[in-house]
Amino acid sequence: MINKVLLIILISVSFAFSIERTKYLMGTYVSINLPKENKYLFKPSFNIIKQVDLKFSKYNPKSYLYKLNKHKKAKIDKEFLKLLNISLQINKKTYGYFDISLGNLTKKYGSFYIKENKNQKYTIGIENIKIKDGYIYLLNNISLDFGAIGKGYAIDKISNFLEKKKVKKAIIKLSGDIRCFDICNICIKNPFKEGFIKCFKTKYKNTSISTSGNYERYIKTKENNHLINPKTKKSEKNFASITLIGIKNNTYLDAYTTAVSVMPEKLAIKFLEENKIGYFIIKINGEILINKKFKSMVEFTNNIEK
Repeated sequence: MINKVLLIILISVSFAFSIERTKYLMGTYVSINLPKENKYLFKPSFNIIKQVDLKFSKYNPKSYLYKLNKHKKAKIDKEFLKLLNISLQINKKTYGYFDISLGNLTKKYGSFYIKENKNQKYTIGIENIKIKDGYIYLLNNISLDFGAIGKGYAIDKISNFLEKKKVKKAIIKLSGDIRCFDICNICIKNPFKEGFIKCFKTKYKNTSISTSGNYERYIKTKENNHLINPKTKKSEKNFASITLIGIKNNTYLDAYTTAVSVMPEKLAIKFLEENKIGYFIIKINGEILINKKFKSMVEFTNNIEK
């Protein structure tokens, strides 16, 4: 799966007597922080991530998605179908800006790949996904990519598992996607220079956070970043960084950050406000947009550094 962004958020653990474990999974560094008395839950938690990757990785030849993309047909898997249906719902909700059918483009970061392969056709569109008679079909040679929702989905699965085990304090981090069971101290990386542009402390338990940016993953120049606009089939550069915040909502926030990142600004703000999602947006000109919902869910701990 494609990393949405690397090391964009710094988390400081806010509870004593805890242990952190980090592994490289799903194409990124995954960190889980648990109280010492719950350390026996590290292994099953990381195994959950491995299981998600085995369903939704487009790079692992053993994964369900890899085989579906290769053969364009696969017998329905219940868990895969669940996230597929969620993705199709989000596609409609985001006016088509969240699109898992971009697999052929996201593989090479879109604009750069298209420029180098002008004679190839790049069919996209969720209408090319068919579910019939117990099988999933990919028509017109499309490929799927769950990289913009898979990490959030994995976090939600781990969180549900830990809640069933009565864990009260935990932090789960997959790149820019985070779940804080208790209170976390968080810093958002400055997209234009070294350091952080803002730090804050969460106010509520089970806070979900997702961040996407166009400055960490690109080919040659930031013009060819990994955030592909499905309307234009080109890399988008409206925003330098977007951080969204909610409660117990990593799957959807993960998808929303990608969708909003490629929307026109007015539509992006309209979508976030209508869905009551807290946002901290850094535009490419350095302007920062923060809404009331975001401010109500955090306590800022320093001044913005310009």
